[in-house]
Amino acid sequence: MVQADMPQIVLFMQTEVLNGSIFISTPEGRLLDQLNNSFYGEPDNRNEFLELTNVTILHSDSTEENLPLVHVNKAAIQMAAITDDNLNRGAGAKADHNSYPFVEKEVVRAKIEMAGYKITGSMHRISQQSVGRLLGERTEFMPLTHAEVYSAANGKRWHLAFLAVNKKQILFIY
Repeated sequence: MVQADMPQIVLFMQTEVLNGSIFISTPEGRLLDQLNNSFYGEPDNRNEFLELTNVTILHSDSTEENLPLVHVNKAAIQMAAITDDNLNRGAGAKADHNSYPFVEKEVVRAKIEMAGYKITGSMHRISQQSVGRLLGERTEFMPLTHAEVYSAANGKRWHLAFLAVNKKQILFIY
């Protein structure tokens, strides 16, 4: 397994931030597909947990814990981000590989409030698609690019090229 198959990601939870490596098992190798279970045909085959290796957990009291393996409930993940700005199309994506049909999209700047976090980033929508309709799509996680995450707990900021946001964890968006 090469390093590109195990990208470094950061998971934002309500009280912890986890950094670690993840194996992307989707055919296209995209983190967003892994989070949304986009590659499973039957609902019974959905995997509700992500497996991270070589994990550092930053707890809300600023203590750190290092663990070799952690299984994370996807429903508890508020956001997931790549940590390598050089990866395009999301964590784990293969360079110059695009089996998806290209669809021109408009960029819309958005501000999102979540429990413990404020996010600013670029949403991508099909021409004339409303934000409400984008939020109503069946996927659990939506992508943002050029995102900034602010932690209300410790004042820390992250600047991220790609961020997957759990729509069920959004308090409001404007």
